Amino acid sequence: MPEVFDFNPDQEKEPSIIIKKSTEAPESVRQNPFYNKDIWGRANSPDDIYLPDSDQAISFAIAAHEIGHLVKADQGAEAGLDDFEATYQEEQRAWEKGWQYLKKYLPEYCQESPGAAAEIHEAYEKIRDLMMQATKLSQDMYLEKGSLDTLSPEEIQTITKQQREKFSTTEKGQEVEAIFEQIKNQKIGQKPNWDQLVEIVTQAVKEIIADNQKHEE
Repeated sequence: MPEVFDFNPDQEKEPSIIIKKSTEAPESVRQNPFYNKDIWGRANSPDDIYLPDSDQAISFAIAAHEIGHLVKADQGAEAGLDDFEATYQEEQRAWEKGWQYLKKYLPEYCQESPGAAAEIHEAYEKIRDLMMQATKLSQDMYLEKGSLDTLSPEEIQTITKQQREKFSTTEKGQEVEAIFEQIKNQKIGQKPNWDQLVEIVTQAVKEIIADNQKHEE
């Protein structure tokens, strides 16, 4: 008698969401002259999310921004080293969209210290504005629009690394570093509960995935 498997192709699978600490970033990322474990994060996809485990306010703000990149609503042109305007607009969009999803979890995140919610909201706005200043200053690092269109991913990665290293030695590159130091100072003096942060970011990302699916219908 053949084996019978209980398989339903229409059954929805739980989305794969993987969140790691910034200190676990790949070596290629840690070689970036602007990498800083206290403020660096990324969300290339739901299963490729890195967030800083630094201060409660910084971690929440960076989390809000990074998951904003996963939101498909109102996406513009693809950001890249050869399109500064698209990159700048995407950074602005991510700050706005991500905050809309994560802010509802702020009371839960601050359950042990309810007074911290207002401090975190204020820090988020300061960090957002400082990060956008840094993005604007980085314009000199960008190439002519479309100049990477015919290159392979490996070639783009090499050029990106070269541009970052070159820019980091310039006056504006040093100004960006100074802004990052200001961001590191936007602290409320409390370490985040990492497990709790992961839990609420996971819930927010699940909502984003669901809304993205509706957006595509």
